[in-house]
Amino acid sequence: MKPDIESQRELVQLRALLSMSRELLQADQVDSVFDIVGHVVSEQLNASAALLIVCADEEQIVAFDRGGKPHVGVAGHPWYQAARSMLGKPGRERTEAMAIQPVARRVGRRVLALGMPVPTAMAALVAGWEHEAEEPAWRERERILSAVLELAAAALGSLQSRNALEQLVYTQYEQMADVAQSHAAELARRDVDEGEMRRLSLTDVLTGLHNRRGFFVHAEQVFKVAQRKRARSAVIFADVDGLKSVNDELGHETGDGLIRDAASVFRESFRDADVVARLGGDEFVAYTLDDRQPWVILARLHANLHAFNLMQERAYRVSVSPGIVQCDPASEQNLVNYIVLADQQMYLHKRRRLH
Repeated sequence: MKPDIESQRELVQLRALLSMSRELLQADQVDSVFDIVGHVVSEQLNASAALLIVCADEEQIVAFDRGGKPHVGVAGHPWYQAARSMLGKPGRERTEAMAIQPVARRVGRRVLALGMPVPTAMAALVAGWEHEAEEPAWRERERILSAVLELAAAALGSLQSRNALEQLVYTQYEQMADVAQSHAAELARRDVDEGEMRRLSLTDVLTGLHNRRGFFVHAEQVFKVAQRKRARSAVIFADVDGLKSVNDELGHETGDGLIRDAASVFRESFRDADVVARLGGDEFVAYTLDDRQPWVILARLHANLHAFNLMQERAYRVSVSPGIVQCDPASEQNLVNYIVLADQQMYLHKRRRLH
């Protein structure tokens, strides 16, 4: 039995919102947030136009055209009053009865207005369509626009406090990931073979990390955002020491155990937001953002390896040889080039250890 179209569409929407969450996490300018909002409203909802009002120190009005491109809006916009009516009064104290999530109101049969009347992040979003829609379509629009408004308001209100933004977006990411996982589980039950093929296509069976394809699917997207935003990032390449000796002396099953242990320590040495993978054999790679001192990662990796070897009784000692390269946002090199450079650094590091 094939997955139903409705479940597939919901998964596509959830993936789009997850992508929006990651891009908002990297946004360092207000205009970047508006670009992201416009893209989602245009591409995912096919709205003919939209209007966003943000009330911080001063009111900011942004109008979006059919293509999602943001423009400076004015108070004379036809939807301005509808958007303004969705906002709470500035200066009010937060109460138990006050909404902490977007509230929605339909304006006629082609326009939907949402507002977030919280004093610390007041914002309203109005979107319109050329044609009328049935009730299920309205509910879907309201659900997606609510998520868009909540994430955008959080990003705009937290640009001066990046840590607060990261925590909120991560929470949104976890919530949406849980829903996506539930839908994926349902689809897998309906078609086990298709679900298994999808999982195997991105996951390394032995370690549970991303495989080579899974790494490039996820890391390439983050790499492009980092280059566009001029954000710092780094590539770490590592291979497992002594795997051949373990395979020859203790057998390949024990060698697989060494690879799994090394993968576990390698994964624990990075943040959840970093992309970590097993490229194949005894080779691992990771891509990490915002690391101004990437050498701290290597220190953490070596400390974790030392702790693992002290606490776990194994017939072998877990050790890896790493190489690290910082990615230059101004360079035209692609992600593959940086992986090759990190691989070369790894071999230099291993050579120095042997001499």
